[in-house]
This record gives sequence, C-alpha cells and structure tokens, in this order.
Amino acid sequence: MKYTLVLGIVYKKYKYPGYKKSPGNIAVYVGGRLIDAFQIDQDVTCVGKDTIPSLLDETWCSRLDRNHILEFLVFVPELVPKLFKIYEIEEQDLKGLVEIKVDNSHSDHNNGFMKKSSMIKFPIIGLFPSHFGENKGQQLMRIMQKVNVGKEKHRKRSRDYHKELEWDDAVRFTWPHAGNFLIKPQNNMYEKDRTSNSFWWFGGSFTAEIPIKTKHRIKYLSSIGAKEIGFLGRSVESLILATCKPLLNIYNEDQ
Repeated sequence: MKYTLVLGIVYKKYKYPGYKKSPGNIAVYVGGRLIDAFQIDQDVTCVGKDTIPSLLDETWCSRLDRNHILEFLVFVPELVPKLFKIYEIEEQDLKGLVEIKVDNSHSDHNNGFMKKSSMIKFPIIGLFPSHFGENKGQQLMRIMQKVNVGKEKHRKRSRDYHKELEWDDAVRFTWPHAGNFLIKPQNNMYEKDRTSNSFWWFGGSFTAEIPIKTKHRIKYLSSIGAKEIGFLGRSVESLILATCKPLLNIYNEDQ
C-alpha cells in the first residue's frame, strides 16, 4: 500500500541592506532515507482569507452535515500555506522517523546571540494511505467523521464531562495531521531540544522529528507529548488535508 506525506511550509526571509541572497535549504528524510531536497529563496505566505472558500471542497462536508467546519476554516487562513510538498511513499519504507532538516544559517548570529534570522514554520504535516484521498477525499472525511462521533461518545461517558471538553483535544494526538514534533537545533550549545507545534515559527538551522507509528493497521505520524489512547483526535489541519482542492487534485492526479 502507498501512503501520501504532505508538508505545508511558510517562510519569512531575513532581509537587510547588503544581505547576500542565501536560500533556506530543506531536506526531507523518511526512515533515514532522503526523499527530497529543495531551496526556498523568497517569502512564502499563506493564502488570503477571501481565497479560502474557493479552495475548499464541500462535497463530503455537505453529505456528512459538516459544512460548519468549512465556515470555521475561513477564520484561520494562517493554516493554509501557498507551498505544499507532497510525496507518495511505499508502506514498507515508513519506519523510524520523518525528519525535516533545515539549513537556515543566514542571520545576525554573533557570539552565541541571534536577534534576527529567516523564519520557517510547518502549519501542515500529514500522512495517510494514498487511496484515502481518492474521490475528493471521501475516505478521509468518512474516517474523521467516525472519529468525531466516537470522541463525543467518549467525552459524554467521562466522569468529568466539562473537563474533557476543555482539555481532551489538547492532550490527544490527531490524525492525519501531526500537531506536535521534536525540534533539535543544529547548535545545541546555545539551544536545547524541545517539543514544538505547527503554529510556531523557527529560526536558525534545526531538524524537526516526527515518529512513525502504527494504529489500527495504519501508519501515522505520532504527535510528541500527546496521549495515544482512545480515539484519534480530529483537527482543523486534518480537515484542510481532506478538503483543500489543490491537495485533492494532486492526490488524484495519477488515478
């Protein structure tokens, strides 16, 4: 079985008078094997708020009575980057870690201090069986709907229902989007390894690590520090993976 790995990227290039045009270098590894290496030499932004409605496919949200989700996505345009990298990977090659190595050394770094540098973030990192993206993401949406129904039943059975409503999403891992991952700075003399998430910006050179695990016989990206019990949590980023037309077109271009 083949899997689809999706990486969404936003980039702010560090600029100052006389600055040499050094690009950011990104390399993507899966199971220790290099699958792509590329450069970014200019700003990469998110799509505009007014553009989002035209990018989202309503087919399965309408049939599953989830259109209110699409309406919510309009209020979080910072989650929909203009740049996506999409890879199809054989299941047997999915092991160990997904590693995103960033060489982003151009900055005002001097004697251990850095005030400014080019910045990068990964608002979308997802992995799922490739056939789940067929037919406008039908299987992705159906599974996320099933997950959501199951999670609501779990919450209502909880002894402290209101506490579950407040904290459950924060501590459970999400699928197919990986919300948290480990950041390992290249120069750990001044910075320590830390758990981060897809909302944060990163400067300098580092490696982002996301463990690959298996649940319900499906390979998935494990969110660092999240509870891996009960139901898989659905996230806004996961819904973008399942409804964004440019992504759906790429998932299906070889079908």
